[in-house]
Amino acid sequence: MPLDTGDYFLSAANPVANVDQRDLERLAMRLFERPDVRAARARAEIMWRRVTDRLMPADQMALFDDHVSDYCFKCTLVAANTDANHPRILRVYSEGGQWFGHKVPGAKWGGDNPNNAYRIIPVAAGGRYELTGQRQVEPSTYVTFQLVSNSTTSATLASLEQLDMEIDGDGRYRLTLDDMPAGKRRNHLQIPAGTLYLFIRDSMGDWERQQPDALQVRRLDPPTRPPLTEDELAATAIRNILSDVFYAYYAQRLFFNGPQMMTPPEGAGSVGGLVTQQGSLGHFTLREDEAVIITANAAGATYRDIVLHDLWLRSLPNRDRQISLTNAQMAPDADGRFTYVLSMADPGVHNWLNPCGLHDVLVLHRWQGFPDPDAEAPSIESRKVALARLGEALPPAVAKVTPRQRQAQIARRQAAYDRRFAVD
Repeated sequence: MPLDTGDYFLSAANPVANVDQRDLERLAMRLFERPDVRAARARAEIMWRRVTDRLMPADQMALFDDHVSDYCFKCTLVAANTDANHPRILRVYSEGGQWFGHKVPGAKWGGDNPNNAYRIIPVAAGGRYELTGQRQVEPSTYVTFQLVSNSTTSATLASLEQLDMEIDGDGRYRLTLDDMPAGKRRNHLQIPAGTLYLFIRDSMGDWERQQPDALQVRRLDPPTRPPLTEDELAATAIRNILSDVFYAYYAQRLFFNGPQMMTPPEGAGSVGGLVTQQGSLGHFTLREDEAVIITANAAGATYRDIVLHDLWLRSLPNRDRQISLTNAQMAPDADGRFTYVLSMADPGVHNWLNPCGLHDVLVLHRWQGFPDPDAEAPSIESRKVALARLGEALPPAVAKVTPRQRQAQIARRQAAYDRRFAVD
């Protein structure tokens, strides 16, 4: 159903276009340009350069400035929404975009997923909060709520899957958060000491139709102090910029710990990912005359995707290139598995992954939501082949596309992506 626009929602069709998002982006952009924050950004640039300038290939170092900007704006954006006494909702970890009359910088980092709407709400132990949600006509495939204790949203203290919640017939729900145990309340999270944020992931398999939930939050008990000042928020941004480097670098190195192949699927929670997710990582170096064939099963997962990242662990350009595929976008093999091809040139395969001219890429395959306990376990395999021998190396009946069909595929992707920054 269309959203009621006015005091809060600014679009009848895009739940992320709201007053909180607009105002917090503008606040973060002001903080980002403060002299003290700019000084921290310069220090972070030195920190990153000292551990990468002899390691990274030239085509990756050409992306260095963009990486540092994304990383530092991510830290600033998260800091802008830190006030648990006056909570607001903010989408984070996305490409930059033009909307609300401003151009918001990118904030991609840490294996960001272009198929997710990541949102944060500041909450604190001792406070009482209510989150109201409205599922859309075509809702997200998979939604999770996590209480996290750090600015990288990687330390999970508690979690709840929307699949386990009570949702009204019209898609509405209410989630409460406080210091009391849930008991028999399915829509409740107990806030442990040290909690900083409620971290919400809406995973959308179908870009063309699905939208994230429409959310609003309020604190039920009186605030204990006035809103944080911009000086206080800037101090948090500076702390994030200088301290989050260490986890961000660790997350990158996870992909370098192995040969040129996809790793066996394993839980993501222990390394800062979604606790209910199985994932496989890969780091591939490609020549112009090579291709990588990756084949994975569905494993009964509610949501699946495969995403390409640069060596800075930022997703490659989301809108104009096929750098990712979801379970709604990928074509199956004859045996029900899914085969993807990674190559510099377009091989005419439906499930081609475009490295955007980079000869080194990081690959992340996710399986999320396992409603059937009897389904087969996630599995994946990969191998590198000569591009000239790709046809004979592929499984039979792999879906192919013509150049015109590829153009149509990208045009649909672009139109669907643009819905993320739509404002009525």
